[in-house]
Amino acid sequence: MHVASGVFYLKCPERKRQVKKALLILGGMVFMGIAQVFALDTEAVELNRIVVTPYRYSESLGKTNSSVSVITSGQIKDSNARNVTEALRAVPGITIRDWYGNGSTAAVDIGGFGEQGALNVLVMVDGRRVNNVDLSGVDWTQIPLEQIQQIEIVRSGSAGVLYGDNAVSGAINIITKKGSGKPKIELAAQFASYDTNSQSLSLSGGVNDKLSYFLNAKNDYSGGYRDNSYTKNSYYSSRFGYDFTDTMSLSFASGFHSFNYGMPASLNQANIDRYGRRHTRYSNDHTNGKDYYFVIGPKAGLGDFGNIEFDLNYRKRDTDSYFLNSKLDNQQNRLSTIGVTPKYTLDNAVFCRDNKFIAGLDFYRSISTSNTMFYSGITDPLEGQLNQYSNVNKNSLGGYLQDEFSLFKPLVLIGGYRYELARYTFGYHDNDLHGWGKSPDQDKKIKLNMEAFNTGSVYTYKEGSNLFFNVSKSFRFPEVDEFSYLDQNMQKQLDTNLKPQSSINYQAGLRHKLTEKIRAEVSATRMNVKDEIYMNAKDFMSWGFWTGKNANYDKTIHDTIESSLDIKLTERISAFGNYNFTRAYFHGGMYDKNEIPLVPRHKASVGVKFALPAHFTFNMTGTYVGRRYFLNDQSNSYSRLNGYTLADTNLSWQHKDLTVTFGVNNLFDKEYSEYAGVNVDSGDKFYYPSPERSFSLKMDYKF
Repeated sequence: MHVASGVFYLKCPERKRQVKKALLILGGMVFMGIAQVFALDTEAVELNRIVVTPYRYSESLGKTNSSVSVITSGQIKDSNARNVTEALRAVPGITIRDWYGNGSTAAVDIGGFGEQGALNVLVMVDGRRVNNVDLSGVDWTQIPLEQIQQIEIVRSGSAGVLYGDNAVSGAINIITKKGSGKPKIELAAQFASYDTNSQSLSLSGGVNDKLSYFLNAKNDYSGGYRDNSYTKNSYYSSRFGYDFTDTMSLSFASGFHSFNYGMPASLNQANIDRYGRRHTRYSNDHTNGKDYYFVIGPKAGLGDFGNIEFDLNYRKRDTDSYFLNSKLDNQQNRLSTIGVTPKYTLDNAVFCRDNKFIAGLDFYRSISTSNTMFYSGITDPLEGQLNQYSNVNKNSLGGYLQDEFSLFKPLVLIGGYRYELARYTFGYHDNDLHGWGKSPDQDKKIKLNMEAFNTGSVYTYKEGSNLFFNVSKSFRFPEVDEFSYLDQNMQKQLDTNLKPQSSINYQAGLRHKLTEKIRAEVSATRMNVKDEIYMNAKDFMSWGFWTGKNANYDKTIHDTIESSLDIKLTERISAFGNYNFTRAYFHGGMYDKNEIPLVPRHKASVGVKFALPAHFTFNMTGTYVGRRYFLNDQSNSYSRLNGYTLADTNLSWQHKDLTVTFGVNNLFDKEYSEYAGVNVDSGDKFYYPSPERSFSLKMDYKF
């Protein structure tokens, strides 16, 4: 850094651009503050009363003892999001890593778990678990945005009592739309860069205040930013409800999703320098499959004795992966899950004090089969020779109870406990068509159990403002394919000593309504994680290269501070800003005090919405993600992956039931990568380049 005429400037042009973009975000936040000062004498605008379901029943946000964010369907429509992960990017405490930039292989991280972030966040649709029991994680493209009424994000492990496995650092519940009133039809279409287009049709309504219905069908295609990063999706979903009486009802939901996407693989710097960021190393590798589900749920009211709900759900997901260029064995995966989740709720006063009680059972049975087909130049894995085949069953049974008691009107106490059992049955066989040496047959059973608890309080010191605190324990069991690894002889083995991980969590926060138009929230969380599961990429060297093995860290600590500000300036102007600091590091062991890879310390977002004359609306959102260490760099011995600042903007016009929106993503055309790592063999860095600037045109018509 040099000094010239009393002005500091940076020699590095890239650093200068980063500073300019950081100043742009800071300037936006200053603008919001100035605008708020001049808007104080305008008519007060009430913030909406937000109702959430963090306790598996509806509750006002002000009575929850955890940090919670809510994304409404209106906010989704105001954004340029094409899928759920894009709608989550600006939420405080959340980091998105999308390998191919099309949502097909994206991961959501809460609390700084890096590569394993997706496995430590429980994702639900209307309370139904959608996390896969294998390392494929969550398919974020399975629920199109047109079906979504609201997305609720609960941060910290307090959700572990009611939801169990995977809810280590938080839970995300996607609530779909219900129909009511007269029949309504909604048509939507979108056209965007990279040959992107989609068409959607929805029908909703109700009959005689008894029957409600919502149906949606959608086709979606994108050629993708990179070569062979295309994605093609088709959807159909339905949701029905029928009220037999005031106390008895029945609901039914179903969905079908077919998908096909390319797998362009990573690029090293030499690839990028020679061919560019949009290059693919594998032009024909791809995956396709089908995913469908149904849920049926009766509900009965027992008067003063509470309510009983019983959900039965079934899901089947079939996936075929073709590795035609990378010359790996083609794979055929089949996953089916049955869930039975009865629960009992009671909302009755105790000792003349408000009290809510919930208890229930969660039973899930998952059957995962995987076949690898010996590659011989054919294009259909079903016609290949069966090389390896496995069948893994996972049964889990969890029981929980939780009570919410108002000691006096402003003070609510919350306490709960969960006990969960998991049983794995492994069957693995190898035909050794490669001639590497036959792997031993694996026919084993493993039984594990874990506990969770949640205790805390919420104190409302004035209307719309409260303090909250919780101490909780959360956990996750290993995924079914985390137990397996290749030994020094390239033979597949099972590590039955792999432990489930647990976390003791502490969270305290403040939700404060400064005025009728301004709401602020700040919270601090510490997670002390024991036996965190990770991929040790440098565990085994087989035939001259590292094969890796899942293992347990000694201990890790995840500290986060989150803050947010929502402002309703006038009837025409609203704005938001948030910032979160995360420090996730190893505590003890060979990596003591080192930071966990892929976790940025700093993340911030700002946004503003203007309702302009002539039915126009302007939205702009900026998000900054800081530097972080590359994947596999637990020793923190390499430079960090660069941070980035993105700005998305759109202009929409609405006339009666027609809305037209023109949007620009990555307005400043930033070149960046959300996901990158270090090759443990050579030390070379590899990247999954993220999309540059893109444009979209969206139309929505209701009648």
